[in-house]
Amino acid sequence: MNLSQLLVGLPDARVTGARDRVITGIAYDSRAVEPGGLFVAIKGAHVDGHRFIGQALERGAAAIVYEDESSRSAFESVAQKHESAATWIGVPNSRAALSPIAAAFYGYPGRSMRVVGVTGSKGKTTTSTLLAHVLDQDGHRSGLMTTVDFKVGPRRWSNLTRQTTPEALEIQQMLREMADAGCDYAVVESSSHGLSARWNRVGDCEYSIAVITNITHEHLDYHGTFEQYRRDKARLFELLHASRAPGRKLAVINLDDPNAPVFIEAAGDADIITYALDHPAAHVRAIDVELHRDGVRYTAVSAWGEVAIELGIPGRFNVLNSLAATAVGLAEGISGAAIAAALRAVSGVNGRMERVELGQPFTVIVDYAHNPDSFEQVMGMMRPLTQGRLISVFGSAGERDHEKRAVQGEIAGRYCDLTIIADEDPRDEDRESILEAIAVGARRAGRREGGGYLKIADRAAAIREAFRRAQPGDIVLLLGKGH
Repeated sequence: MNLSQLLVGLPDARVTGARDRVITGIAYDSRAVEPGGLFVAIKGAHVDGHRFIGQALERGAAAIVYEDESSRSAFESVAQKHESAATWIGVPNSRAALSPIAAAFYGYPGRSMRVVGVTGSKGKTTTSTLLAHVLDQDGHRSGLMTTVDFKVGPRRWSNLTRQTTPEALEIQQMLREMADAGCDYAVVESSSHGLSARWNRVGDCEYSIAVITNITHEHLDYHGTFEQYRRDKARLFELLHASRAPGRKLAVINLDDPNAPVFIEAAGDADIITYALDHPAAHVRAIDVELHRDGVRYTAVSAWGEVAIELGIPGRFNVLNSLAATAVGLAEGISGAAIAAALRAVSGVNGRMERVELGQPFTVIVDYAHNPDSFEQVMGMMRPLTQGRLISVFGSAGERDHEKRAVQGEIAGRYCDLTIIADEDPRDEDRESILEAIAVGARRAGRREGGGYLKIADRAAAIREAFRRAQPGDIVLLLGKGH
């Protein structure tokens, strides 16, 4: 593609050199640069891509996107050494610039599908997965990007990137794949990091539908304040206005969440569909709710009629997750019968309230719960369903929110008969100090080491010990790591 076409979305870029040149590919890893390619130098949390501009030039980069003048001057000598006539493109934020560049390079694939963005503190992966099942009905075909899986039509594979929302280059490349495979819907789990204007991974997805699950205090180490975190989430709904995809724009909002008015305002003139378990004014509501150890049943009531929903994933929160998927399906013209059949066919979501059945006489559930609010929901739900003892295994990630550790320990101490505190990516923090911070909360709840809680840093050993102690009728919760 011609470089001038890639610069359309960067009207304020400082360009030095030829604009009229063919670009063969895009990379933000210098090792992936091929002759004639464009290299985007990104300042990461641990590594600054500007350090590798020289390597990109040596590999034949035809254009360099950078974000500070010192980087350019430092590598001008490298460019001269290799007789490079690369075009230099200065931008305020090179990571943010990657999104419009990638969208242009892949031919704006979001404009040829209805892209559904799903955001929220909890339930994004489950809601996105359920949505893809619903949107595969009535002759439609969907693509999917979540923390757990990627899907293009019938082809599905694991997300091994450890990113909820990949970088903009991979997102646009996958959207192109979906469009070329005949998908008319693409479901994109959209994290607050990906939505943040600083990272801008999803800024050029061309969303047609925005879905919010809920908002709790989360990721304040990155966003700084709850207000900024909520503001970054609300950007998904603002992006509906900027989208150039054809067709109506739809905002699907959880009216039970106290932050709903923020998202309704951000949605502006988009069509708004609300859903709720408790709020009587919601467009799509759940009534006659039955919560079971193996799943949920309820009736979805709306202007489209009543739909009997059965879902084989337990939890009151999964009523809301499936209700969001139902609301989107109904608003998009998919029949209630098709929606019900799609949800009934879902056996589970990898690492999300996932039961492990290998013939053992006790129940094992794997879930991604990793903050106090999730602990309250999961443990509060499982406690009354436990015929024997409730046993939990969890930890807390290193170099992340320190304050939640004792709170999680206290919640586990209140609900669980036995808590085994283990590693969960300690990173460069002292693993024993993390475990002890959680134990403080367990002791606050009246638990004592050796009886009410154990500290076993090695997670595999901790899981083995939980299974060794589990008796018939017990429930073992393996939390935090999920899939």
